[in-house]
Order: sequence, then C-alpha cells, then structure tokens
Amino acid sequence: MKSFIRFLVFSNILVAFCVLALALSTELLLGAVNYKISQFVFFATLFTYNFQRIVRIWRGVNHVRKKWLDKHKIAIISLTIIGGILSFYLFLEFQTKTQIVIVISGVLSVLYPFGLRKIPFVKIFVISLIWMTSTILLLVVENNLIVNQNIIMHLGARFLFVFAIAIPFDIRDLKHDDSALKTIPLIFGQSKARLIAVVALFIAEVIAIIQYMNCWISFQHLIAIISLLFLSLILVIKSNRDRGEMFYSFWVESLSIALYLFLSLSTLMF
Repeated sequence: MKSFIRFLVFSNILVAFCVLALALSTELLLGAVNYKISQFVFFATLFTYNFQRIVRIWRGVNHVRKKWLDKHKIAIISLTIIGGILSFYLFLEFQTKTQIVIVISGVLSVLYPFGLRKIPFVKIFVISLIWMTSTILLLVVENNLIVNQNIIMHLGARFLFVFAIAIPFDIRDLKHDDSALKTIPLIFGQSKARLIAVVALFIAEVIAIIQYMNCWISFQHLIAIISLLFLSLILVIKSNRDRGEMFYSFWVESLSIALYLFLSLSTLMF
C-alpha cells in the first residue's frame, strides 16, 4: 500500500486529481458544469508536472525524488505522453478564447523549469496563478459566465489558498533549493513564511464570509470552505524542513481534494 501511494505521489497522478478536485469544487460553487474542462485540467496537469520532472532528470538536478524518478523513467515518460495527447485532443474542442487562456498558462508552465522558477519570488506566484486559471478561469471562459464581483472573489480566494499551501512545499525544499532561488522561506525564514501563509488563509476566509453575506455562496458551502481553511491552517503551522516527504506530497497536497469532499458532504449534512 505504501509503495502504491508513493507511486501516485511521485508520478504526479495525485496532483492531477488535486487539480481535478478543485475544478469540480468550482463547478459546485458556481453551479456550472463542463466535463471537458475537468478532463482537460486532469490530463494537462499530468503532462505538465511529469514534463517538468523529465527536464529535471535530463538536467541532473538534485531532488528528493531523484532516485525514484531515475528508476521509473519509463512510467513517467508514458504518463507524460498520455497526458499530452489527451489534453491536446480536448484542447481542440474548446472555444478560441479558452484556447488562448490555455496557451498563455501553458507557456508559463513550460518555461517554469527552464529558469522562470529562479526569478525571485516568481515561483510561488506562477504556481498560484496557473492553478487559479486551471481550476476556475477556464470554466468561466468556456461556459461564457459573466465575470462579476463574485467570480473575482472566487479567483482571489483560490489564488490565496494555493499560495498558502504552496509555502509548506518551499519550506520542505529548503534542504535542496539554491540560496539564489529566493523563495519566501529562504528570504524570511520558516516562521515568517508560515505567518504569511496563515494571513493568506485568513483573507480567503474573510472573502468567503463576504460572499455568504451577499448570498453568493450557501451556508453549506461556507461551512465547507471554513473547514478546509481550518485544516489547511493546522498543516501549515505544522510545516517545517524536517517533516517527511509524504507530509507535504500527500497530506498538504490532498487539501485540494478535501475541499471537494467538504463541499459534497456539507450539501448532504445541512
């Protein structure tokens, strides 16, 4: 079982399900469905993350997963090809304006391992922007939803959530990141980095409360979001450079799946 979970994590299948879960959560929050978008973000994530891993293998970059990746090159390459082919097929089905958004996001994703991540502070903002775009903006654009104050708040809250849970990964990478990378933990230290993440989660919670007060989200969804942010807060506070890989790559990563579970359960319970 442990080896199976490790495969899901290290092959980026888990992170693809996390992005899918956030996309499905958006469908529940906005009351809009588009299965092609959901399928696309899953396979595009599978392609993008494993493509970055292949680049790192090729360049011989030191990483906590390096030995595992070297041993499972064929699996990683296969998943990359599958993800690339299926996401490209789905890409052709979208409206032109959606394709433009995907191309812009895709360029950022492809450039990420080729130096973009080395620009001070850019790494975490690029990740947050791409996840926000993939899990909310694509649905809004493809379904021709009106971009109103509620949509903007959802975009902001999603960006802050991803930003907050990405900081623990930068704390994890303190052992491997070059000092020139200029991540938040490297510049401000672990304690201040955690505080920044906590502030981001707090602002996201304030946004959810404002949305509820304006009747843009239901009470059930508010409870689900607050539950997620509280759980995220606990894991952020517990983050430090000595935690094991699975704490970050499984538990922290799975917070995205927790949102979809909380939203689904809250509808049944209340």
